[in-house]
Amino acid sequence: MVRYFIRKAFAAYVSTRSKFPIKVIFSDGSEYQNNEDAPEITIIFKKRRAEWRAFIFHYVGFMESYRECDIDIEGKDALRKLIQMSYELPSNTKLILSTNPINWLRQQMLEWRQNNTDPRQTRINLERHYNMPAEFFHLMTGELYGYTEGYYETGFETQDEAQFKKYDYICRKLCLRAGQKVIEVGSAWGTMSMLMAKKYGAQVVNFGIISEQNRVMRERLRERGLEGNIEIQDRDARELIQDREQYDRYVSLGVYEHAGKDCQREWIESIAACLKPGGIGVMSMTTQMKPQLIDYLVGKYIWHGCYLPYLSEVLHLLADHDLNIVDLENVRFQYADTMEVMLSKLIEHWPQVQAIDPILFDERFKRIWMLYYLASIATLRAEGRNLQAVHLVFVKGRADVYPRTRNFLYEKPYDLNEIADYAVPLKGTLSRILSPITVEEAGRVAS
Repeated sequence: MVRYFIRKAFAAYVSTRSKFPIKVIFSDGSEYQNNEDAPEITIIFKKRRAEWRAFIFHYVGFMESYRECDIDIEGKDALRKLIQMSYELPSNTKLILSTNPINWLRQQMLEWRQNNTDPRQTRINLERHYNMPAEFFHLMTGELYGYTEGYYETGFETQDEAQFKKYDYICRKLCLRAGQKVIEVGSAWGTMSMLMAKKYGAQVVNFGIISEQNRVMRERLRERGLEGNIEIQDRDARELIQDREQYDRYVSLGVYEHAGKDCQREWIESIAACLKPGGIGVMSMTTQMKPQLIDYLVGKYIWHGCYLPYLSEVLHLLADHDLNIVDLENVRFQYADTMEVMLSKLIEHWPQVQAIDPILFDERFKRIWMLYYLASIATLRAEGRNLQAVHLVFVKGRADVYPRTRNFLYEKPYDLNEIADYAVPLKGTLSRILSPITVEEAGRVAS
């Protein structure tokens, strides 16, 4: 019965547009192929328990078995092709394969355990992701530590060029002026705060509760003499409600998702409280067009405690607190391009990543992160999906303080020579990782 169900599931992929041939090898050596062409995807069930997990938990069980190395997926770009075809399945087939009351219950339990209502749990959730060694993120995000969507203005930018343009683009959207006081929530290793302070002359306060991120940020500030322009405070974003009307500008990049399902109103209320009348804010976030919990595997292994808000929900909350939208830009294709680059960097630097901590960065880690990136890229690009990435620009109150056209955003070219002012060369990180071991030894660790 178990193998019959698995064969029927993969037989459904014949109805997709791509129709990549699939071969399945079961743990007893028996085989199934969904058409007669040479297989482009070979799925190997190495253990009987993996078959049972796929049968009981459907895609969740299948992918968790893949993460645990009880299933191998072989072939050129095989995992990407498998995800692509899963999105091309007819709606009724997807409903059958995805509907699972056990998975629904597990997802509800995960949300209950990771709920951010308690600030202590918020810190635990964030530390599980961002408190991994900074060297890992450096290798993956580039010399600017740019972790959110880059701004691929022409489509030919390097990783660092796209990230620099993104940071400067956000500053333009903020209409940032010298001497203004800015609050940034989330340090992200410091680049956004440094650009606002160094290039635009702002006085920046950064709320960052991740010790590893703050350590890197403090080192970068000290090296660039910006300690007097940027203050790092270890405070929860909701504590902004105590800083009433202290800030001219608010910015957060990829942080609002960490508010979680039940704390969004508190976050928006705190933003409204801290801004002066006429103050401007920018939030970059991943969002959805209709409500649903974050994917179970992503919530369990990647983004702990996160909730991707649906856009109308955010707009209503902003309106309730007199934060009026003046610009909304969809940047999902920019985010998909950024994730493609970060995935390629993860693969390129995998031997060095493993050398940082072979126990943490093992094959299971690599597999779940590859799954996360490939599924996210496909979801951002595919037809009929729910995932979006947006920039929201808002003004506190209804004063006529924001430019009436978007021309000001594009009048001045980006000076890419300025990247060097903020970059942390990768060669320094690589030399620390590979000393005292050699590159060759790092390669053997990875194998």
